[in-house]
Amino acid sequence: MNKISPRIIIGSGGTGGHIYTGLAIADELKKKIPKVNILFIGSKNHMEMQEIPKLGYKIESIYISGGKNKFFSMRFFILTMELIYSYFLVKKILDKFSPDLVIGTGGYVSFPTLYVAGRRKIPILLQEQNSFPGCTNRIFSRYAKKICISYEEANKYFPKEKTVITGNPVRSVILENFPSKDKACNHLGLNIHKPIILSLGGSQGSNKINQTWMKGLKKLIHLDIQLIWQVGKKDIHELRKNMISHHKNFVLMNYIENISVCYAAADIIVSRAGALTISEICLIGKPCILIPYPWSSDDHQNKNAKIMKEKKAALIIKNDEIENKLVDTTIQLLNDSKRKKIISTNNLRLGKPNATKDIINEILQII
Repeated sequence: MNKISPRIIIGSGGTGGHIYTGLAIADELKKKIPKVNILFIGSKNHMEMQEIPKLGYKIESIYISGGKNKFFSMRFFILTMELIYSYFLVKKILDKFSPDLVIGTGGYVSFPTLYVAGRRKIPILLQEQNSFPGCTNRIFSRYAKKICISYEEANKYFPKEKTVITGNPVRSVILENFPSKDKACNHLGLNIHKPIILSLGGSQGSNKINQTWMKGLKKLIHLDIQLIWQVGKKDIHELRKNMISHHKNFVLMNYIENISVCYAAADIIVSRAGALTISEICLIGKPCILIPYPWSSDDHQNKNAKIMKEKKAALIIKNDEIENKLVDTTIQLLNDSKRKKIISTNNLRLGKPNATKDIINEILQII
């Protein structure tokens, strides 16, 4: 292997959490080893095929859609065919690229890549974002040289001798040049003197959260509360048809590109309980309300949220409570300075600002 220009594959995709974890690792690798050759492998027709090339990285596609599959169902049969086809695609990619290391950030998209790497005895590093590890990382932990975890609670699922707690790698844009609240509000066209909510529905958005905000917009206008609202691709056009959503207090976005600006402007954050988003919130120390997505793989969002609740670092609203609790609970927290301070202090304590660098150090030891 050429130590000056190692060749590294990152299996990453399916959700924003897996994608941005992979990108954070890639960005830090480029800083440490400018001549490193990085190739991503993702799933065709998923968001990684657009997001990763935007940041200047090469990506090869495989065909795998994932999801929960019952044995002997048609969906299970389709997934099996996708895995077999993806296995041969990955073999070709690895033959051509000849990696020195394969990194898996979890999720079904990285499964075929890790499988081929394991069979060829190519060194593997796993990064696990959640408190309860996903199936892919649990399966391939036996083949990995190193496993970087984010929660101490995940320790018991992996071999102790090769597991290290690093935290989740976070995009450098969140840590570097984080804007002031004043600049962020100016950029978004919001009033710094009025309260601001940031609502994140996950990379695809949440129809249930969107519909509940829609019903509560008149109340927000009456109280002069501003809302930065990530609604997702499916609902953006429908919501923009409603005139009330065009009020000066509301900023609607399909997908948030300038997340650091939105974080900086917000007084509180309402979000799904994805591991990467939680890690980002803990780094910036903002009061938050988490709404775990109940159908996440292995129920990991509920488990992530439970830890935050136990450490008094977030308020939790269950998915079936959204309609009854979302608007009023958010307004109550906005008006409760003492509680906001407690939540901010506790989630700041959980932040791991050196996570990406610590993961890179583990990679450097392997290569």
